Amino acid sequence: MNDEKKTVEKTEETKPEEKKGASKIWIVLILTVILAGGAATGIFFVWRSAGYITTDNARVTTTRFDVMPQLPGTLERFTIHEGQYLAENAIIGWVENGETLRSPFDGLVVRTYARQGQQVSPMTPIATIADVNNIHIRAYIEETDVGRLYRGQDAYVTIDPFGSRQFTGYISEISRITSAELTGQAMFFNTGGNFTRVVHTLAVEITITDDVLLDDFIGVNARVRIPLR
Repeated sequence: MNDEKKTVEKTEETKPEEKKGASKIWIVLILTVILAGGAATGIFFVWRSAGYITTDNARVTTTRFDVMPQLPGTLERFTIHEGQYLAENAIIGWVENGETLRSPFDGLVVRTYARQGQQVSPMTPIATIADVNNIHIRAYIEETDVGRLYRGQDAYVTIDPFGSRQFTGYISEISRITSAELTGQAMFFNTGGNFTRVVHTLAVEITITDDVLLDDFIGVNARVRIPLR
């Protein structure tokens, strides 16, 4: 009987230790799962960043045309208004000298600067027309990435007024000159030794293939994601 009691007491003494050991094993397993999940997440984001080129430096844009008279005079006829759609070659107005002003393409009047009966001058805009058939996304891609892009390449776009909705498109044009070179802001080496290397960008045009009307959102911000193959 005494031996049986000793055995029972010994068994009861080892149970808390076994529980502690089991708890440690579970803690180790949970930590392992958490670490593995974190590593997998990190690998996913590294893979995603390596498999895509993304930029927030993008916006909705199109070709714009400033309507300007060639000769001075009184604007005898001018009845268009902002937000009005015009067909190609539609009459915008005419000046007293007989000059007729017309829309160069199917467009949207996005700004007017004059009114009927006003004196107008050459090379001074009286209206700005936006080409509604050529609205696209212009993204600025860093020079270190642009070499991996090509015309026809798929692109995915989100546009600020549409929230997280994603639109499908493709690269329709890649600029051959940097933005800094076009604006005269490019930096060059000089003998003073104060040159700072700057990563320049090139404009990439993206045509959206989804059915979406962007006439009212010219100039708004967009985000572009381009998958690499």
